[in-house]
Amino acid sequence: MDKMLDINYIKENKEKVEKIMSQRKVTGVDVDKLLKTYDSYLDLLRKVELHRSLRNKLSADIPKVKNSEKNKLIEEATKLKAELLDMEKQLDNLKIEMDKILPYIPNLVSDEMPVGEDEHDNVIIKVWNPKGGYYKAEEKFTYDDTLYAPKEEFPHKDHIELGESLDIIDTEQSGKVSGSRFCYLKNEAVILQDAISELLKKELLRRGFAPMIPPLLVKERSLFGTSHFPGGRSQVYKIENENVEEQNDLFLVGSAEPTNFSYFMDKTLQKEELPIKVYAQTTCFRSEVGSWGKDVRGIKRVHQFDKLEMNAVCTEEQERAVFDEFIKINEWLFQKLEIPYRIVNKCTGDCGYNASYFQYDVEVWRPKEREYMEAGTDTMTTDYQARRLNIRYKDGEKTKFVRTVNDTGVAFGRTIIAILENLQQKDGSVRVPKALHKYTGFKKILPKK
Repeated sequence: MDKMLDINYIKENKEKVEKIMSQRKVTGVDVDKLLKTYDSYLDLLRKVELHRSLRNKLSADIPKVKNSEKNKLIEEATKLKAELLDMEKQLDNLKIEMDKILPYIPNLVSDEMPVGEDEHDNVIIKVWNPKGGYYKAEEKFTYDDTLYAPKEEFPHKDHIELGESLDIIDTEQSGKVSGSRFCYLKNEAVILQDAISELLKKELLRRGFAPMIPPLLVKERSLFGTSHFPGGRSQVYKIENENVEEQNDLFLVGSAEPTNFSYFMDKTLQKEELPIKVYAQTTCFRSEVGSWGKDVRGIKRVHQFDKLEMNAVCTEEQERAVFDEFIKINEWLFQKLEIPYRIVNKCTGDCGYNASYFQYDVEVWRPKEREYMEAGTDTMTTDYQARRLNIRYKDGEKTKFVRTVNDTGVAFGRTIIAILENLQQKDGSVRVPKALHKYTGFKKILPKK
């Protein structure tokens, strides 16, 4: 019950919490019912504690009294025990009722997060392209996909056409093997992914990140703890447990975030250890419920994809610096890859899952589509996830919840899309970014069909 947004804060700031829920388009959550149930819980808890105290006193008094009085005290103690068992059952039921509501209440939002309905109300922070560097806005950027885009010298193909002609992406055969929204990456595309990975890993190690290889199957608590449950359950694949040891319900992860943060679950760290920054490259799985019929072709929106995720646990004083470092790493990578991009400050109606407190997206340019595409997200979640996962640290005599920050790092599929579509040449080849040459061993991907 205390592993979400603190219920006492909700009670003391009910109007503020309801306003944030409205801004974040969270519906169907009855805050009044939650607080009424909480008051009943507290009243009953006081009675339970009083009964426990009386029972303990009677238990201590019974051996001290004469036999003539002992039966009376035993009768009183038996009655108290029965009443206590009944009240404890009622207490558990009230807790269950609160736990049906509390997980759906989202985190607070930063004063820097713009209020808006959807992605069109996100605020552009920066725009960069390899030909001109950062675009200088006079006052603020206009949310127009084409206004700040680099100009193309010839008609560009999309990654689907390029993937076929270069013989590096095959979705036809994967459709026969696995169904829609799967793909085979082949030949130079595989080497390109490995090269991007090596480039980023080298930088993360230089910056003091610890590498991890986490499990890809997790118990429900990990997904609940990072707030992917209960709201995002439809996006997650569940494994039938009859062939699983201990018959655990296990779920395929959609990123390394749940497992990386769960590594610290139920631990108490030392302030001197923080921040702890980790990264993990994993294969991820997502059902894409709600997007059927959208982006079916190609590799933009698939059920299985690879990411290299960055995560950190830190103190409240450190979290903004960690968030800023993560977005600098995102920018460093896309500049190294010579991909036009923009940084957007996500608004309240588009800020993702309930843990989000403050969020930036990196969006890359798609020349044929004449639009930007989300390629990564940097998220500050305050202590929302830490409360659920019970991750604390010692600060002198005090024990506090850590803060968590997570970042996509690099979504390989979408980054390969961006390289193919932006670095294609008039002759149908694709130029490999200079920063990757030492990892790929080739400078161009040539057409084969």
